Amino acid sequence: MELDGVPLSDLDPGEARRAVLVAHHDADLFEDSLLANVRAGAGDGATDVGPALAAAAADDVAEALPDGVHTVLAERGRSLSGGQRQRVALARALAADPPVLVVHDPTTAVDTVTEARIAARLRELRRGRTTLLVTTSPALLAGTDVVVVLDGGG
Repeated sequence: MELDGVPLSDLDPGEARRAVLVAHHDADLFEDSLLANVRAGAGDGATDVGPALAAAAADDVAEALPDGVHTVLAERGRSLSGGQRQRVALARALAADPPVLVVHDPTTAVDTVTEARIAARLRELRRGRTTLLVTTSPALLAGTDVVVVLDGGG
């Protein structure tokens, strides 16, 4: 196995860990603007998180808010619905743009139309990068290159 063309056995373990981001579907949001919540994943150099917002359909969430991306969210994102929170959390993970992204059920609380849109945009945004989806979503599975089925947990 390799990471960006380098055999994993040749990588420093710390370097390999930094290359992988595991984004949980129930990630906490904090009391700040929607934009700040997304930029938190991208680090100090983040200026344009627009592609991440669009891929996660979080741009639609921003459009529905009174001050758009500058709307301050309640603690833990409680001012948003479950599906809206999931989309903002996914946008934050996508804005980080790690070489390897692991996401677990990122669309369980969104409607099927939005889920299909996210699946298509996710594939396009992550092109050339490794993305592991832990999901049972037909829309997300349809956009993958490889599907591994676990039966009975193993």
